[in-house]
Amino acid sequence: MGGQYPPLDRNDVEKILNRLDFKIVRQEGSHAQWEGYAKNQRRVVTVSHLKSRTEKYSKGRLNKIIKQSGLTKKEFYSYL
Repeated sequence: MGGQYPPLDRNDVEKILNRLDFKIVRQEGSHAQWEGYAKNQRRVVTVSHLKSRTEKYSKGRLNKIIKQSGLTKKEFYSYL
């Protein structure tokens, strides 16, 4: 997933969610749930807390985060 869509870390994902006006609504253990609206629909995105804030998410985990946000990959990355 390099090039146009490089791997993202927790800081990157949280920056994007903040720019989308998502807010943390619940934090338990190693996960936080962010709630917001995308395309006029309420969305809840679960963000895993990895070993460090700069560790990159796997392609599969990142795709789940993007899908939960309700945006396309291109739209999600445009907020970076």
